[in-house]
Amino acid sequence: MPVIGVVEVLTAFAFIILIRAYVGTIVAGELTGEPVTRREGLHRSLARTPSLVGVVILTVVLVMTIPFLVALPLFLIVGVLPVTPVDMISFPVAAAIGGITFAVPFLFLLYKFWFALEACVIGQYGPLKSFRVSWRITTNYRGKFVLIGVIAIGSAASLFLPAYLPEMGMSLASLNPVLSLISSSVSELLSIVWASAYAHIYVQGIVS
Repeated sequence: MPVIGVVEVLTAFAFIILIRAYVGTIVAGELTGEPVTRREGLHRSLARTPSLVGVVILTVVLVMTIPFLVALPLFLIVGVLPVTPVDMISFPVAAAIGGITFAVPFLFLLYKFWFALEACVIGQYGPLKSFRVSWRITTNYRGKFVLIGVIAIGSAASLFLPAYLPEMGMSLASLNPVLSLISSSVSELLSIVWASAYAHIYVQGIVS
């Protein structure tokens, strides 16, 4: 049922966010020489949940609203033209221009806000301050844009791997139930790796 699907997606999303917050807290403690116990890490992560929710909501609103406002003048110009863009240029070109106009600011903002979660949990900042800290870190780390991009892509891809691995190895999975169990744990294991990498970059950005 659609409702169940939505609940599952939201639950998985919340799980990934909390895992990132929890692992980030533990790793940051180790990197700064102030170790945090697992219980303390869990307590800090849960205590920052309201602020985390605020960060997530504001991120979604900003990365969707601002690109739309940037692309709005283009849509208005297209609306007043006597002919459609498809009549002037080919459809693929018109679609590419529209897509790029929205996608460029969308990806830029997503990148600039990427470490807001770490700033919120590790730095214990409020949502707005977390955005400012994330903006500064990504500005100082422009040379590591590719690295951050690769980590982000790997993190996103890890969410879809468990869904495809059983299908790719269905015959093997039917012969070996352990394979199915391992594939279902891939996302969680990789989430810990990515969360550790984010925390490491965040601490480096703060210290430097």
